[in-house]
Amino acid sequence: MNGRRQPKATVLVIDDEQIVHDSVGRILEDEGFKVDSALRVAEALEKLGQESYDLVLTDLMMPDESGMRAVEKVASDHPDCGVVMFTGFATVESAVESMKLGALDYLPKPFTPEELLEVVDRALGRVYKSRRDREIEQTYSEAEKAIKSSLDLKEILSLACKSVVRLLKLKGSALYVFHKKDQSLELMASTGLSQEYLSKGVVMANQSVSEVLKSDKPLLIGQSDFDARLQYPQEARKEGIVAILSVPLKVKDTMLGVMRLYSGDRSSFHEDEMEILLKFAEQSGRAIENAMAYERVRSDIEGIKKHLPKGIPGPAKE
Repeated sequence: MNGRRQPKATVLVIDDEQIVHDSVGRILEDEGFKVDSALRVAEALEKLGQESYDLVLTDLMMPDESGMRAVEKVASDHPDCGVVMFTGFATVESAVESMKLGALDYLPKPFTPEELLEVVDRALGRVYKSRRDREIEQTYSEAEKAIKSSLDLKEILSLACKSVVRLLKLKGSALYVFHKKDQSLELMASTGLSQEYLSKGVVMANQSVSEVLKSDKPLLIGQSDFDARLQYPQEARKEGIVAILSVPLKVKDTMLGVMRLYSGDRSSFHEDEMEILLKFAEQSGRAIENAMAYERVRSDIEGIKKHLPKGIPGPAKE
């Protein structure tokens, strides 16, 4: 083993030759993978029903059933697992067929350790991305549904903060409403941040997010720029923050506030992460607008009630 405390992935190898299991197992285990084996497709399918695997490596030509059976079964019953087909009878037809059934890649025998590791890493990259895409879609769908079903502004914004932190594995997040009159930012919801940091002082938009207000685009500030670009740089460092991403909350041409994401161990965000953040920001902006409209209507109704004469009779009963 390579000394890692946790295996990087769990792989099931399906092949009727023990020498293949020995060589593949040795190569993968030396790289930190946990490897399980099956000499028959039926045995493999039984294991798949009992254990969770990240990747299946299966031979095409098996004595009991074709490796295609394993490909089909994994694709239909285990969507979080990927499949790579390898065989000594490499043909374009079998490769294409296995890919149609759900295999992620194809590796002809004999193969070198480098070729095996390259294919495994490539396939696992696709597995992890597929999982991530499903997680993002599910989390956003759940949050969007909850946001649309509530008019409680703080409840909505708190949900948005928690969803983003859970989804992107961040240290924390906060949502601020922008007050144009005094250029201040009012904290409406947060998660993952200490009370000491949240109570550091009034947050002024022109000192904290002036570039965001001018450009209407997300702004990432790394720790090396804290002193020059943050209102409270020392407090951010004390909180263990490495980077802050500010995303504008805007509806049409109106700036409603800002979503701030706090990272404790990284200073960059991938393109797909930025995409989901912009979606959450859009939903949060709409939620703020809807909640404010609701509060205005409720206030107007209460005002009208105060001026109505008392004792107005109700409709006559028949």
